Amino acid sequence: MSSRFKCLSNTLAIVLIYATCLFPFFSSTFAHAERGDELIKKVQSDSLVSHVTALQENIAYSRNTLAYRTRSAHHREATHNVVDYIKTKFLSYGRLLVSEQVVGGIRNVVAVLPPKPTSSSKHIFIICAHYDTQASREPSWNPLASSAPGANKNGTGVAAMLEIANILSQYEYDHEIRFIALGGEEIGFLGSRNYVRKAVGNGNSQNDASIPKRTPDSKKIAAVFNLDMLGFNWKSDLVEIISNRDSVWISRALTISNTWYDIGLKIRRTHDEFIDISSHKSFWDVGYPAVTLIESSTPWRDSQNYDANPFYRTFSDTVDKINFRLVTKVTQLVLVTMDSLLTDMFQPKRQMPQVMLELPDIVKQNPLQITGTFRSDFPIDIIVHPSGVEAKLDREKQTYTASIPLSPGANTLMVVVRYPLGAASVKQSVILEEGFVWKDVIVSPNPVRFNNRTEFRVEGNLEISEMQVNIYDVRGSLIKRIEGVDDRLDKRIWRTWWNQQTSYGLAVSGGIYICHISVVSKGEIYTIIKKLAIIR
Repeated sequence: MSSRFKCLSNTLAIVLIYATCLFPFFSSTFAHAERGDELIKKVQSDSLVSHVTALQENIAYSRNTLAYRTRSAHHREATHNVVDYIKTKFLSYGRLLVSEQVVGGIRNVVAVLPPKPTSSSKHIFIICAHYDTQASREPSWNPLASSAPGANKNGTGVAAMLEIANILSQYEYDHEIRFIALGGEEIGFLGSRNYVRKAVGNGNSQNDASIPKRTPDSKKIAAVFNLDMLGFNWKSDLVEIISNRDSVWISRALTISNTWYDIGLKIRRTHDEFIDISSHKSFWDVGYPAVTLIESSTPWRDSQNYDANPFYRTFSDTVDKINFRLVTKVTQLVLVTMDSLLTDMFQPKRQMPQVMLELPDIVKQNPLQITGTFRSDFPIDIIVHPSGVEAKLDREKQTYTASIPLSPGANTLMVVVRYPLGAASVKQSVILEEGFVWKDVIVSPNPVRFNNRTEFRVEGNLEISEMQVNIYDVRGSLIKRIEGVDDRLDKRIWRTWWNQQTSYGLAVSGGIYICHISVVSKGEIYTIIKKLAIIR
């Protein structure tokens, strides 16, 4: 038998079709990508710290700099002061139309960024956060006399909303944006429930237990982003996104933006129709698509990548406990996602994402390295099925790559490009002619003492039909040729043994010997070389 080593080629010809007629190059692709990068850089951590600190202290400068250190809905003066702070910030941004909604003493602050004057859009997008606080986990807490600084819950959410309002108000969109600071969240979500009643055109309802049905006009609200308690996690940059059936697309949009812009958050998507820990529930109850972004939907207990927050609703919920790197990333995520939805996603003439893949009919590489092209004017992700592998995207070159495990024989790959409102895909079948791979080669014992047997054991990824070991001395002279035997239970495993004798039955001397181990698989010969030391 020949000892030649015929390598089965691992070269795969990947054909990239990048024809202009199929993938027209639109400058808006890069313009939008650059716009998102520009927006991310505009988020200032110092501004977020400043907002949270101001909300925590809630200082009334008109009363000799009295620091209320609470925003309890039961404390009228403290509520008036924080509402004044939020309104002043909204008004300072220049283009926002600021108003109040007051129902039963619960005060919401609403800042509207109007659409372009030429726009006929009826869509409304909302970013909201509640500003009121409580320290109900403290046995001695008194809503009128005790502090409830609420730096994290929910100073972080309000701060993120204010920062986003400041940045988005510098741009014009075809759709209306509303920034809503909600009151009374801590006492039964009263602020969001009152706002919803007004939104559905049933503001005269006095029955808190009765949720009105949507009117046709209420369908204008396209998406609600509720920000609630974002900053206590020093273990990981985790944000949980709570959605229901109607709002899962918003959750998907946030997840796609996180990857597209490389923001670096760990996102936990929770799809549950019954989670009612925040103001999103008021919007769900009348059919509005809404999500809540929160550090954890169960902040009182440990979960994956999250340690329980001991300061939640206590006197110690102060600014020094907050991970502002996390708050900054969540702010960036909501900002670029909102901009993407406003700029492209809801445009009737938007270009749908496209994806292409060209492979040979027969491949010999496993896992298979695939490369393809895509075309999208807004953030997407690409998943390759049936393995569910997420592809790595190059936004600038509009290409994607992925390493896909295959099964021997026929495989059908489906490349799916996903965007918040849908998906596009392309399929291609390939046949894997798997080449031989040495999974394990054992020469044992090595070194070996004189008069002991040496075992040669090989295992491949494919069945082996023959095995041979040729042993040479250091001068290249053939000492012994040994045939192998197969494992009766597994034809991919073969063995043989050597008793340290030549072909003539003479004992070999101590030293180093070269072992050429050859196997035959599917008619092809594969050889590997090992060294063996014999000790006298």
